[in-house]
Amino acid sequence: MVAPLMLAACDSNAEMGEHEGMTMDDSSMPGMHDGMEQGVTLKTASASGTVTAIDAEAGTVTIDHEAVPELEWPEMVMAFDATEEVRGDVAVGDTVTFEFSTGEEGNTVTSITVQ
Repeated sequence: MVAPLMLAACDSNAEMGEHEGMTMDDSSMPGMHDGMEQGVTLKTASASGTVTAIDAEAGTVTIDHEAVPELEWPEMVMAFDATEEVRGDVAVGDTVTFEFSTGEEGNTVTSITVQ
């Protein structure tokens, strides 16, 4: 029983010849360590506000929103990244409640509901 295991181990080492010198360094692979080194923390929150602008070219929706206590944000007007679907669900002047994520990469609306 031990012999087949030893042979299997030998066979796998024999195949290493063509891969010798290759490392498993994945630093060049996009997305492999996004945010890991920097200790990026993505936070989520929700708020209510009024849509003041929609910019399809920039991929944003601007909302005059209430204070967001969990993030220690005051009431303000700001642009959020938003998918085409999210942008299509609202119009300028709509009163909305929305959920969003925020981090070093920016602020993104993840869901939005017209009131």
